[in-house]
Amino acid sequence: MKKFLIALGIAAALTTAGGITAHAETFWKYNDTMTIDMEQTHVKTTKDGHEVLEFVGVETLPDNGTCTYTYVYDRTAGTIQVKEMEKRTKKLHYTSNFAPESINSPNQVIKDRAAMAEAVYQRKTSHNKK
Repeated sequence: MKKFLIALGIAAALTTAGGITAHAETFWKYNDTMTIDMEQTHVKTTKDGHEVLEFVGVETLPDNGTCTYTYVYDRTAGTIQVKEMEKRTKKLHYTSNFAPESINSPNQVIKDRAAMAEAVYQRKTSHNKK
C-alpha cells in the first residue's frame, strides 16, 4: 500500500511538472477526488464463469487524508464490493471491508460505485483491445 501511495505522489508530481504521458494512462483521475491505478486493475473470469473486475482507487479527503479502496465488481452476479478500505488522516488510521451489494440497490452510494466500476471496466477492456 505504501508503494502505491508513493507511486501516486510521484505520478502527481510528474503530471504537475509536465511529466511522462505514460503516467496519465496509469493513474486515471475518475473525478475530483478519486484516482484509479489502472495498472492494479484486473479483469478475470472465475471457474464458475463470472467476469470479475478488481481495482484500486484512492480518494483524497478534505483534511488532506486519503481513503484507499479495493473494489471487486462481479459483472455476472451484478454486485460491487469494497474488499478493503483503508482510511488515513492525521488523527485516524483504520481498515474495513463490506459485503457485496447488488448494483441495482436503491442506495445512491452503491449506484455510484457500480457506475464507477463499469467505467473502469470499459476503460480497461477498451485499452486491452488496442
